[in-house]
Amino acid sequence: MRTTKRIATLLAVAASAALSVAVASPASAATSSGCTVTPLKPIFAGFNSSGVKLVNYRISVSCTPNRTVSIDQQRYEEDDWPNGDDFLGSTAFSTSGVRTLSNVRTLVNGELGNEEVYHNVRFRVSSNGVTSPWTSYQKSAVLSILD
Repeated sequence: MRTTKRIATLLAVAASAALSVAVASPASAATSSGCTVTPLKPIFAGFNSSGVKLVNYRISVSCTPNRTVSIDQQRYEEDDWPNGDDFLGSTAFSTSGVRTLSNVRTLVNGELGNEEVYHNVRFRVSSNGVTSPWTSYQKSAVLSILD
């Protein structure tokens, strides 16, 4: 009987640990070759002159001197399973130093209910004629925009 209780306890602990990993917050900053890049949570940026919602997909960048970072940003609208997330577009950046990049884009209402938007970024660093490989994608937090 004790063995059964011990196994049940171990299974409960394992399930709890798996659940905490599954609901953990998205990846944040990545650092490579002297640069750190962080996809920040998108923010609502008002409406354009046609009344379409605007979203600012911001990226924080911090590079040591003599480094240039190339960034690949992909924007998405999140959907529940089994539907795949909707790809909204991509943008490429090249910058250096310490700054926050802004990328304001329109958000067309594509479904009933709220729109949940996020972005993924990856980057590579160049210095003195040498370029690092691309990092893996890092996902921002999700912004839910009321309909």
